[in-house]
Amino acid sequence: MKAALTLSLYCVAGTMLTLLSTFVGERSASAVYPEIMGCESGCAVVATGWPLMFVRDYLGMSVVRTADIMEVWFAADRFDWPPFLINAVFWSLALLAAHAGLRRLQAAQR
Repeated sequence: MKAALTLSLYCVAGTMLTLLSTFVGERSASAVYPEIMGCESGCAVVATGWPLMFVRDYLGMSVVRTADIMEVWFAADRFDWPPFLINAVFWSLALLAAHAGLRRLQAAQR
């Protein structure tokens, strides 16, 4: 029971860090929007999320040259599930490794 609670805590914390990573910085990405003239075969857009980008600027709806998780809520930007899930697993494992390292360090000091 304790292991399940601990695992779910790491998953929630990893998800929170993933969402917070959208505020770190914006980068350029290529996106294909068939419904937007001039972007049918791809165009450069702003994207965010770290280490993988999972929020992309949607040229037809959002404020130009911005991408963040808040605009996804209002359907102004696009959200990609696969990179989001990979980021959440990455941050959860990073937290787990950091916690395990701290526990080993504390045990070695005793």
